[in-house]
Amino acid sequence: MFLTLRCARAVSFLVVFVLASCAQEPFSSVDRSKYKTVALNPEMKVPDHYVYRDITGKRSRGMMGGVIRLLIGAASEGPGFHRFDAVASKNPINIRALVRRHMEAALKTSPMTLVATNADATVALEVFAYGVGPVNNRELGGVITARAALFDRAGKMIWKKDEWAASNTTALLENLERNPGLWPQMANEAAEALAKKLVLYTNRSQRSAPQPLM
Repeated sequence: MFLTLRCARAVSFLVVFVLASCAQEPFSSVDRSKYKTVALNPEMKVPDHYVYRDITGKRSRGMMGGVIRLLIGAASEGPGFHRFDAVASKNPINIRALVRRHMEAALKTSPMTLVATNADATVALEVFAYGVGPVNNRELGGVITARAALFDRAGKMIWKKDEWAASNTTALLENLERNPGLWPQMANEAAEALAKKLVLYTNRSQRSAPQPLM
């Protein structure tokens, strides 16, 4: 049953990102003559649990197509997931607080002025998935996928962007087991990188599937 639930989560969050690639405008493209101040919506959708991916599962998923490849990949990652789960339980993280803190920091340095109330526009965040995946071959890194959307005072969406980001810190699973403190470090780095990609990057980007969590 547990594996079945994990497989269902794997399918559900990947469906969000396995879309035809399309250009996404940067946050800096928002009309600053109309929207000078911005607030961050305190409510944020986040998944109930983290995701574990490794190179073995990635290769298994690459051998077949569709939902079958997701189920095969998730099955092969079962033992690794239990090992990582033991690591993560020693150093639990609050992914909502992490993402929010780094988004606030990014917005403070953005072209718009961050305010607590009565903003011209409000940023809403949704985290689709977070956890670890094969960032550096067999080495795992923290990965977060999310969507940021900007709404005007009337509730009309005026901008949105889907992104994923990974940590600079990577480690083999056995090294994570020896040093569980690496997990919160990875999550923090991924949250910081995600906020920068969502808010501070000024180039148009392509929306695509998050490779480390595929």
